[in-house]
Amino acid sequence: MKILNTFLVTLFILFLSQDLMAKSSDIPVEAFFKNPDFTSLQLSPNGKYLAVISSVNKRRNIVLLETANLKNVRPLTGYDKFNVGGFFWANDDSIVYTMDTSGGREAFSLYKVNVQGKPIVKILVDAKFGAFGVRSASVVNSLVNDPDHIIVQYNGRKVTAPDLYKLKVDSRWNLKRNKNRNMKLIAKNPGDVQGWLVDHDGDVRGAVSLNGLKSKFLYKDKGEKDFRVIREFNVTDESINPIGFDFDNKTLYVSSNIGRDTSAIYTYDPEKDTLGDMIYGRDDVDMGGMIFSRKRNKLLGVTYFDDYPQQVIFDKQEKQLRDGLAKAFDGKEVSFTSQSEDEMMNIVHVGNDRDPGEYYLYDRTTNKLRWLLPVMSSINAKLMSPMKPIKFVSRDGLTIRGYITIPKDSDGKNLPLIVNPHGGPFGVRDRWGFNPEHQFFASRGYATVQVNFRGSGGYGLKFQKAGYGGKWGAEMQHDLTDAVNYLIKEGIADPDKVCIYGASYGGYATMAGLTFTPDLYKCGINYVGVTDVGLLFTSMPKAWEPAKELMKVQIGDPEDEELMNRMSPLFHVDKIKAPLMIVHGAKDPRVVKQHATDLRDALEKRDIELNDDEWIMKKEEGHGFRKEENRIELYTKMEKFLAKHLK
Repeated sequence: MKILNTFLVTLFILFLSQDLMAKSSDIPVEAFFKNPDFTSLQLSPNGKYLAVISSVNKRRNIVLLETANLKNVRPLTGYDKFNVGGFFWANDDSIVYTMDTSGGREAFSLYKVNVQGKPIVKILVDAKFGAFGVRSASVVNSLVNDPDHIIVQYNGRKVTAPDLYKLKVDSRWNLKRNKNRNMKLIAKNPGDVQGWLVDHDGDVRGAVSLNGLKSKFLYKDKGEKDFRVIREFNVTDESINPIGFDFDNKTLYVSSNIGRDTSAIYTYDPEKDTLGDMIYGRDDVDMGGMIFSRKRNKLLGVTYFDDYPQQVIFDKQEKQLRDGLAKAFDGKEVSFTSQSEDEMMNIVHVGNDRDPGEYYLYDRTTNKLRWLLPVMSSINAKLMSPMKPIKFVSRDGLTIRGYITIPKDSDGKNLPLIVNPHGGPFGVRDRWGFNPEHQFFASRGYATVQVNFRGSGGYGLKFQKAGYGGKWGAEMQHDLTDAVNYLIKEGIADPDKVCIYGASYGGYATMAGLTFTPDLYKCGINYVGVTDVGLLFTSMPKAWEPAKELMKVQIGDPEDEELMNRMSPLFHVDKIKAPLMIVHGAKDPRVVKQHATDLRDALEKRDIELNDDEWIMKKEEGHGFRKEENRIELYTKMEKFLAKHLK
């Protein structure tokens, strides 16, 4: 009952909360960083129910509602220590979801909860962690045509080589025997396969292997027992990446940059190993996803990202519908996020850079749209600030793109600036949309810049490879410096009030900024960041080991001690002039906590002591803080730190 009451109270107060704050500076930290009220809204196959991730007990839990009237609210989970990850409807009575109970080690187990009757949670696949690494499960195919089974990838036999299993949804993991007897092995990994391809019937038809820098595309026909190699390529060169089968289960859709720089979407004949027609491509950006109608057995369109999210709809009927919705929500991004099996009932998310969004129900039968729920009722879009694309030329002639968020109540001139480099870094890019961090910073009077520096994804192979081979702390860092100088020249940034803050690689870039350009920044916030590049190689998760040779090409050879020391901020702490805040999760499996503790120790040797507001190490967190109370504490202390050094 406590869980139910919490949910109903949230529904009641969402209409009142926004009126309590007259200006953005009045918005409390909690409004930006508490768990969203409602997210990941999904329709049951028959369309009768809605499942949603809702904040209950300050954790992400699954709640059920009736689609017709949003009544009979029923919590299906009630965790108070862990957060539900992703979920999907396996059938009308079963929801499958993931959850990490390892304190941030990223050991994701699979669970199932029934919808009808009293909710009963069953473990489908139990993840393990230890010196051997992390044994974790993920869903490869939900098998829409077989509601009693799903296909999962699980590395229980060998950490670096996940096998493929067909799993009965109504089953349970035996904790004593450490197995689920209803898991049927359907593809045994020979040792180097990193991904599997399944057709619409659930048959395993393809695999992609990786040995060093050599990758192979393996394929087999319907009914064949053994795979055959149909293509080999170097992973750093042009290639073909399978997306999935057309509905004939013969033709493949692939993403390829063969003969071009950016990736485009093509048809592909695996029997002849030949690319067919280009479905869609652009010369400036890589293609993203594809939009299908399973009911009509038809490709409807494609998606991609340039400065903004884009979609190209080929089907006339679908284009007319989506154009009509876009017109109805002018200035907003409209996306279809879920649908019933007959595709008549659709969940539509509507939002933009200033609005985290709202969910609507669109009924194709009646052509009617009905409001359902908000993502974050604590956010008043009218008080948020716009995120705008920027473009400049680097010192060596590369065109660099990014985004700037300027406080809406400012004149946009001579502002304190926060540089926020993204993580990854390779193949990752910043995108336009609602960002709670940047809106929080803007509400406090800071402009924030995101830079898609060289090495970022989405802009073609040449641009990504421009960041390869020892460019950390050098050319990649120069792009961030050039962004700051560009904004100073434009009159947007105050040269005496620039701070750098980032997580993961962004945390590395923070430390590189403070050590390699110490006069540029007035403060820095290193969040789960790399400080010792050599340590990144020696402490990497075992599941990353197949990609080690690729990482050596991308980052640099860890055997080159001179290069590792040159790139590693840990060996240059004597150059730091600006105040520093260090944030880390003690169970981070990617960037182990030694990166933070070694940095703190090096600072202490220089008689620099971090206080409790400048040093945050959480025992039960990993690569980023997942617990609501830890996030709120972090940004409360961050607000204090920034006010001290940037105001």
